[in-house]
Amino acid sequence: MMTPFVDVIVMLRARAGCAGDLCEILRTLQKSSLQESGCLGYRIARGEVMPDTFYLLERWVNAEALEYHEQTAHYRDGVARVGACCEFVNVQKVEWICD
Repeated sequence: MMTPFVDVIVMLRARAGCAGDLCEILRTLQKSSLQESGCLGYRIARGEVMPDTFYLLERWVNAEALEYHEQTAHYRDGVARVGACCEFVNVQKVEWICD
C-alpha cells in the first residue's frame, strides 16, 4: 500500500574546509522547512566515517507540498548556498519497499 507522503533523501559532500558552513546552512533550511505546513519531518545526519558527508531525510505530506517548498525563497537561497560549498549533491525521492 502506497502512502501519500513524499520522502526525500539527500546526500551532500562538503568541499574541503566547508563542512561547518554546510552544517549551518542545512540547519537554517531545516528550521524554515519545518515551519511549512506540508513538512512532516526534516532530519539531518552527518557521516561518521566521512564527516564531510551529510544526509537529509525529508517527509512531505504530498507532492504538492514538496513542489510548494521548492518555490520558497528559503529553499532557493539554501540551494544556492549549498551549491557553493558542496562538491556533490544527490537528491532522491524514495518509495519505501519494506516497513
